Amino acid sequence: MHPLERTLRASALAFTALLLTAGSSAAQSAAEIIDQMLDEYEARTEGIDNYTLVQDFMGFSATSYFVKELVDGRPVFKLQAVSAAGMDMQDSGPGTLDEIYAMGEDFKDNATYLGRETVDGRDTHVLEIADLGDTELGQQMGQDSEFRPTSGRLFLDAEEYMPRRMIFEGELENDEGVHAVTSTMDLLDYREHEGLLVAHRTVMTIEGLGAAIDEDARAQFEQMERELEDMPPEQRRMVESMMADQLEQFRAMMAGDDESMVVEVAVSDVRVNAGPPGGR
Repeated sequence: MHPLERTLRASALAFTALLLTAGSSAAQSAAEIIDQMLDEYEARTEGIDNYTLVQDFMGFSATSYFVKELVDGRPVFKLQAVSAAGMDMQDSGPGTLDEIYAMGEDFKDNATYLGRETVDGRDTHVLEIADLGDTELGQQMGQDSEFRPTSGRLFLDAEEYMPRRMIFEGELENDEGVHAVTSTMDLLDYREHEGLLVAHRTVMTIEGLGAAIDEDARAQFEQMERELEDMPPEQRRMVESMMADQLEQFRAMMAGDDESMVVEVAVSDVRVNAGPPGGR
């Protein structure tokens, strides 16, 4: 065999071995990264039994109370109660981020490591979750509609292993049918509270809602518009100023425009191990 041919064959074999090794390493690293995420979360929450979040969004304030429970031997904070606009709404189940930690073990079977990407100036590991069909992830988008993710991507901080961005693609089902929807959540301005890391600003962008708006929602929006028109001018200007961005988005979606819905949530207070709000 000619020396050049031997060299080319050896190079080809080495390259093939490198590809096989890289594929195996990437598949393994996805599970390792999820394990690291869960371990870091468990370490940060040690000694914390409960916490309360006060969040402001769209001109309203909501208070949520979480209590630690063990799920498959792992600590998870479950939502116990929510109060908003002066009304108490008893609830239970994981909160948004805690859903991710609660189902971390399930994610490992479908996770693929895609590499690194910068999010909000931070280096992140990007994981693709190919199939979320058997998980309990979901979000109520209205009284008669629910968003059910089918796949997603997690962007985990490369140093602290908490989510910096989450993208979920899925379906929203309501009386009008089933609609493709994509939800992107950016978690910004993390601050530490007695070990607990809390994103003090969250920006959620939802694409595809325009096609999913049903007749009841349209009727409610038209009623709101009529009520705005009937308000005294000063009061109307105040309401429209407070909800300017939201009203613009709603009006565009009602008109059939391909407008994304953007909701920003700001945390104004965090209370760790303070017990139920109001001593309930």
